[in-house]
Amino acid sequence: MRDIDLEKYVGALIGVIWAIVKLASLYGGVQARRAERAARAVARLGDADAPRGDTAPIGVARGSDTGLVDVARGSDTGLVDVARGSDTGLVDVAPPSAAPWAGMPFGAPRAPDADRLRGVLLRLAELEQSAAALGEMVRHERANRRFTDVLLGAVPHEIGSLRAAVDAGLTAREAESAADRIELVVGEIAVLVRQRRDPSLLPELGDADALADACYAPVIAFARAEGLPLRSGAPATQLTDFDLAIWTGFIPTSIAPIFLPVDFFSTPLRWPALAHEIGHDFLASVDGLEPALRRELGLGGERARPPALDGDRVKAPELRRVFGVWFEEIFCDVFGTLMFGPAYVLTMSELFFQEDEPYASIAVQTDVTGARYDEHPPPHLRVLIGCMVLERGGLDEDARALREAWARRHAEVSLDDLLLPVRGAWRPFPLSPFASMAAWIVERLYAGPLTALSGFGLQDISGLDYGPHERQEASRARDALLAGRVPAVLDARALLAGAVLAAHHEPAQSLSILIKARAAIPALGTSERRPDPFGSRLDASRVTLDRRAVTEALLFREVLLPPRARRARRRARL
Repeated sequence: MRDIDLEKYVGALIGVIWAIVKLASLYGGVQARRAERAARAVARLGDADAPRGDTAPIGVARGSDTGLVDVARGSDTGLVDVARGSDTGLVDVAPPSAAPWAGMPFGAPRAPDADRLRGVLLRLAELEQSAAALGEMVRHERANRRFTDVLLGAVPHEIGSLRAAVDAGLTAREAESAADRIELVVGEIAVLVRQRRDPSLLPELGDADALADACYAPVIAFARAEGLPLRSGAPATQLTDFDLAIWTGFIPTSIAPIFLPVDFFSTPLRWPALAHEIGHDFLASVDGLEPALRRELGLGGERARPPALDGDRVKAPELRRVFGVWFEEIFCDVFGTLMFGPAYVLTMSELFFQEDEPYASIAVQTDVTGARYDEHPPPHLRVLIGCMVLERGGLDEDARALREAWARRHAEVSLDDLLLPVRGAWRPFPLSPFASMAAWIVERLYAGPLTALSGFGLQDISGLDYGPHERQEASRARDALLAGRVPAVLDARALLAGAVLAAHHEPAQSLSILIKARAAIPALGTSERRPDPFGSRLDASRVTLDRRAVTEALLFREVLLPPRARRARRRARL
């Protein structure tokens, strides 16, 4: 109800602002017409004594064929002034005290397109310089080297393309919008670089980057083998105040910024959700993949309104439209379950359940307007979808245990129904048609064949599925963590899957379990190495540096620098 009232108030406020704008425009028009009539009267009276020839009425430009009054040079009023020393004997036209838009919230009129385009070109020059300067710095930084191609390649290319478009007649509004996008890219890269320069954040972000890379590796290998046009492949995590999300708008740069919530490094439960975000990027970064999958599955992409009702059931066409809204999230849940197995479903169960509001698990939510469905399926259906994937992969016992644990948490809720919003109230509908539709989509995504995936299903992507080997590795990691040891497991996905299973057994030890699991992951962008199973882990803080070691390191660096870089350094010193 609050949403409806807020929408009403916002609409009223927009109406008031529009009325103010119209009044200001009318006032300005009246003042301009009065001034024009007065100027013409002055011009007619002045013409009576003026010599004939190439003289023009006051305020009218010579050679003008418009008959309209031009603004006199040097005038700051925007209206016609009578020339100083006029012998007409008439009183000069007084300008208004201020422009009609003075004090208005919408400000002065926009500058002409030519001025705005010149401003865009100046912004582009500044962005090009700042991107080049940052790119030259990060190319020598281990933690930030991955951003070099974006700053020295993608950004200059986009700037050059925009300049060419401006020369070809791009409008000022379109040019400003494109410049805003480029500035957004440079600004986001600067934030990613700054966080990785923080010695307290780098090991944490490096571990998260390593896990994200491990999740993306099977996708990159599959795309290369099948010739799929994958435009992204370098995930970069960032600590933010947002919930876990990925910025798919960065896809043309090949960088995929992933926003981590503030509690990400305090519990292992959130880590498998990285695979869900990688699924979003995979779906968006392969050109034409999502539309092709929707066509094969017969699912539209429009945002569906509340469905038509047939008694107490949802009609089949409407049901398909609802699943069209949910398709992207379903795809990412199937992808995440394949990546982490039971640990992913356990993560969903822990994060989705609301003890004070258990009915939220079966509620089909709408967007902020209340007029269309939200793109996320209800939590109960998402947990069921994860269990369907486990069963399809042969993990029936894990799926059964997760279903039973989820049902125990919802003892007071009927999990055989879903609650749909109907005329402002929640109404129960049978779960069975929704579950049947979800099972059909899961089977098609899991097993294929899907033309959009070169005739394969997701299970056929080598290294993607959670098979017997991954299950055994996750169990080894879980047992080591519960015993208080750093696991000797190489796969980052299996490490974190084991950490989630261990934290589920010992919730009070979640933080220490995560710390030990991270100790087995060499953080990306650092000098960390995997622990040696036959010896103690090398502590970099115990390495002593003397004068000779530092001198040799500097000399070694000079030897390894390319000749062009050495020449640039010599010129700088001169």
